[in-house]
Amino acid sequence: MNRWKEANIVNTQTYLEAAKEIPVYGSFDVVVVGGGCAGIAAAIAASRNGAKTLIIERFGYFGGTATASLMANINAFRNQKEPDYLQTTRGIGEEIIREMHKAGGLGMSSYEQEEYDLEQGDLAYSYAIDPEVFKYVSLKLVVEAGVKILFHTYFSDVIMDGQEIKGIIVENKSGRQAIFGRVFIDASGDADVAFKAGVPYWQIEYDEDHRMEDQLMYRITGFPLETEEGPVRGSIANKCMTIWGPPAPKMNGTNADDLTNEEIVTRLNIYKHFEELKAKNPALKDAVLIDTGPLIGIRQTRFIEGDYRLTAEDALSGRRFDDVIALCSSPIIRYYGYRRYLEHEGYDIPYRCLLPKKVEGMLVAGRCISSDQASYESYRAMAPVMSLGEAAGVAAAIAVSDKVHPRYVDVKKLQKTLISQGAELGQNRRS
Repeated sequence: MNRWKEANIVNTQTYLEAAKEIPVYGSFDVVVVGGGCAGIAAAIAASRNGAKTLIIERFGYFGGTATASLMANINAFRNQKEPDYLQTTRGIGEEIIREMHKAGGLGMSSYEQEEYDLEQGDLAYSYAIDPEVFKYVSLKLVVEAGVKILFHTYFSDVIMDGQEIKGIIVENKSGRQAIFGRVFIDASGDADVAFKAGVPYWQIEYDEDHRMEDQLMYRITGFPLETEEGPVRGSIANKCMTIWGPPAPKMNGTNADDLTNEEIVTRLNIYKHFEELKAKNPALKDAVLIDTGPLIGIRQTRFIEGDYRLTAEDALSGRRFDDVIALCSSPIIRYYGYRRYLEHEGYDIPYRCLLPKKVEGMLVAGRCISSDQASYESYRAMAPVMSLGEAAGVAAAIAVSDKVHPRYVDVKKLQKTLISQGAELGQNRRS
């Protein structure tokens, strides 16, 4: 028969998907969702500590915001202003910068800062990066760590046993697949896995004043390098400058229509923004736009509710915690109406911020950990985010080896392991 048959739809609002068998891709000790700065550090750390580790990433490369969004500054290895004598991000974060240096992938940061001796492992506040070199270095380190990689793969759903996460559902060119694991690390940036698992969260309304705006970044070339002394806000690496492009309309980054509109509006404004920039800066008259980020730079969406919520007072006072797993010395960049620098060497981020309420078997790492808005504006920088990822990866590996949920990991053992592997947890403080 060639007559048209109406679709069997219950109503116009929902569609009842038929049950079907889903092939199992594999079973792992640790599964990391998201290959941004937090995710790659988590995967490397988990695998180096003996866990059979899988990382899934929606693009065909790692880096997340640093590469897909062309946010080509990695910031906050130390306080940008005095007191700046303690390098608060070390470990895998420092290792990546040193590998970037060897590969010729570092350049001139756009931030005012003191210079430090990179050759001796004493890092400055910020480094401009070549995103292509970062793709190479991050992939190299993940491969060398023995991590199983699954690119071009989207997280879709969770497999739960009561309050415990047992697996996830992903989508890729092979179709819909199930992946099982003992510990899952949500490094998605948007807390996608935690959200699907039922973890409580908060999310600032898109039209509220304190929400940080999203931005489309782009790269240009064909300009004299002395332009770095001019009024252009950008980071230079390998004769390319990365420009802070047009801000996006205030939208909800976890809503598909809003996110689409953000991309449309900013991409249609990109050449206007560039021409206005050239008009104000004659040195750029021969410059050409060569690249835009595949993904708009999304600054904030969901924040999980964890066993502890990091606060502005914690950041401003330099609070210390018994369960510290990372330090941060980055300024709070706009909450108070100005760039508020910290007046101390760095505050502690406790392990409890990575532990989501109501769900077992999961850690959260990256910008979506448990915090308030003001403290988020500090630890969100990519250097401390790598420290959070490293801590999550080591904790996950310990949980697997000790056969406990992440919530019951021996924190002293975790801290001792992190320090032995080069992380800074305050052991080098001067006060």
